[in-house]
Order: sequence, then C-alpha cells, then structure tokens
Amino acid sequence: MRRGLPLTLLLALIATGLFGQDTKRQPQLLTFTAPDPSSPVPGETLRKTSVQLELLCKVDGLPRSFMGTGFVVAIAVPPAEQHRSFQYLVTNRHVAECWDEANHPREVLSTDVRINPQDGAAVRLPLSGVNGEGKPTWFFPNDDSVDLAVTPIRTPDKPKLDYLMIGFDTFAGRDSFRQHRIGEGSTVMVTGYFVQFPGERRFQPILRQGVLSMIPDEPMKTTTGKLGTVYLADVHIFGGNSGSPVFAKPQDDMTQMGDVWLIGVVSGYYFEKADSKMEIAVTVKGETAANSGVAMIVPADEVKKLIENNP
Repeated sequence: MRRGLPLTLLLALIATGLFGQDTKRQPQLLTFTAPDPSSPVPGETLRKTSVQLELLCKVDGLPRSFMGTGFVVAIAVPPAEQHRSFQYLVTNRHVAECWDEANHPREVLSTDVRINPQDGAAVRLPLSGVNGEGKPTWFFPNDDSVDLAVTPIRTPDKPKLDYLMIGFDTFAGRDSFRQHRIGEGSTVMVTGYFVQFPGERRFQPILRQGVLSMIPDEPMKTTTGKLGTVYLADVHIFGGNSGSPVFAKPQDDMTQMGDVWLIGVVSGYYFEKADSKMEIAVTVKGETAANSGVAMIVPADEVKKLIENNP
C-alpha cells in the first residue's frame, strides 16, 4: 500500500523550499496578445502586390490571348513633391514580348493590366507609351540572361484602386541576405495569376508558400537560354505565374509573419521529362503536367538595377 509522507516531514520540505520554487527563477510564461481585428491579415496584404497582365499576341496570323503577372515598384520623388512617386510595372521579358517556344518575340497587339478597385469589378487599364500613345515602352536589361522587363505606368485617380506598390526599402539583395537572416531554408511566398480561377468579377491572385532552396554561387542557365544569376525555390508555380513577386521571411521569425522582403521575380520552373532529366519552362506557356516544383527566380538586385538605369 502506498504511504504518504509524514506531516512533519512534508512541512519541513516546504519550509526549506524543496517543494516550492523561487518565483524569480521561474521560466517566463508564454503569453499571446490578440491582434487588432482592424489590421490586415499578412497574406491579404501580399496578394495586393500582384496585378494581372493580359496580352493579345499574333500567333500564325491570328490574335491569341496570353496571361501573366506583374507588380508595381514605386520610387519616391523629392520631398518638395510629397505624396507622389514614379511607378514602374515589373514583369518578365518573355511575358512583355510574348515569346514563342524558341524564345522569339511575337507581335504584341495590346497589353492590359487587370487590377481591382476598392469597390466593384476589376478594371482593365490599357498600357501605352510614355506619352500616353501607342504601345508600352518596355525597358530590358543589357544582360540578355536576365528575364526582366519594366515600363513606366500611370494609374488613374478614379476609381480608387486596391493594390499595393513595392518600394526599394523592401528589396533584399543578395548582399543583404545575412543582415535580413535570409538563406537556403527560408520561407518564400509567391503571389500571382491563378490560371484555374483568375476571377470573373475581380482579379483573384493566389498566394503560395515554399522554401528558398538554392542560392548558386556560379552562373546557371536561365529562362532566356543564357548563363546568369538566379535563385531556386521549392514552390509550385504554373501557367501565368511569370512575373510574380517573391517574398522571403527571416529564418529567425518562425512563429509569426514579421517582416517580409522582396527577393526576386518568378521567371519559370523546371519540368521533368520521361527520362528524369529536367528542363526549364516559362509559365506563359508551361509544361505543367511534369512540373518538378522547382521555381526559378530573378534576383531583386536586377529589378533595382534595371529601374535605376532607365528613365
């Protein structure tokens, strides 16, 4: 039969502190502060950074629609012109030029940006030249391994649009990865066009999450077919995701959203062939049936360089 401690011994143990604990030495309690219900959910915020691109291109003499993703980078103007900024639409070169399977540009008949207003159905904004006439003026990198394109964009004051621009202060270049605690294994998030349901009434961007899986220290073959600098991420992408912004979370921030940094732009992915070899595909045409789940990312450094080197 189990016997209890004699009462006198029990009282002595408590008095000596063997059964008690010094409250100053106790572990801190895990506490939770409920978020402000009026504050936006982080995922909702990231989804508002992407816009849908609709291109009408000539294929075998006939017009054909192609879809892609883009996002807007805002550059602040001098303090004397407060509340204003220069805005640039960013996507891939293979999207802007509507490349065919041999990486040759097609004739682009028109390019529209589909974007949500704060109220009502999505609106389509035709892209035009810098003077508001003709086709958009795209700027491309001098390095033909970099699959990027930017064009100045001016959005109307009305209707009030519901999208978020990205500033250079949210860019994380490779040189700042260690400072921001970003590296292989960091969580990455991609938001962009969802081919299965782009949205009938409003643009419905999808948000997907994966892992930054490789930061190569030597050139790799890029989506342009040239050797260049890219990152690889273990995140499943598909048709229309080309041009999507890619964000990373610091590795030390494992329990909450915290800060996120723009690390690059989706340009394509690897697809698996029957012989288990992998080849590069761009998502504007895509070999989705054999998608390996490994995405290719153009570094944010290249976006910043392209914008800074062009008017």
